[in-house]
Amino acid sequence: MQLLLNLDDRMRELADIHQRLEQHFGRQGPYRELDPISQLVMGLIGGKTRGDVSLSAFEALVARFGHWEAVRDAHVAEIYEVIRGVTFAELKAPRLKASLLAVTRTYGALTLSPLEDMAVEDALAWLERLPGVGRKVAAATLNLSTLRKAALVIDSHHLRVLQRLGYVGSRTGIAQAYDLVMPLMPQGWTAMDFDYHHQFMKVLGQDICRNGSPICERCPLRDICATGLRD
Repeated sequence: MQLLLNLDDRMRELADIHQRLEQHFGRQGPYRELDPISQLVMGLIGGKTRGDVSLSAFEALVARFGHWEAVRDAHVAEIYEVIRGVTFAELKAPRLKASLLAVTRTYGALTLSPLEDMAVEDALAWLERLPGVGRKVAAATLNLSTLRKAALVIDSHHLRVLQRLGYVGSRTGIAQAYDLVMPLMPQGWTAMDFDYHHQFMKVLGQDICRNGSPICERCPLRDICATGLRD
């Protein structure tokens, strides 16, 4: 019974966190809603890279190749030249091509529409079998694209906030954090709710709960934060 009570308390607390952050930062966006393949591409080239740089690389791919089938069929060296400004471009270029080829081999075309009928857990597992696709990219493909599934995107900023709040340990990775936090998310949340929640947590991590030097005195969550209460 105590575990159930703790679970209920955490659900209520996460709902409260969401409300506080919305009041503090205001509604984020609107953001461009991409088709699933485009979101997959964005995720594959965007890791460890500033948003403006990854967006520039994404737009350069569109301008150079015109459609994702052309990227799939291009030489890795051509892809690399277009995205060379992103971090680890030498790894991302072959992974991008390999992932697009894998999708085509599975479905006979470059489409992720079959994921629409999958449960979130099954769709995540399927995507994570693609080269270079981890939990963040898989969840973003499901949640942020036109698939609009209830998956929680966790990036490095979001993860840092979860660690400092005490929801996950300091050595917890993104996939493990997802598995720990998803059961605590408020029941009945829509895919859009998950999207907004991630954006609130991300901007908190970028602007206040920063890496190395958090500005705890400005944080709207300080009174419930394990780190903020200790400092």
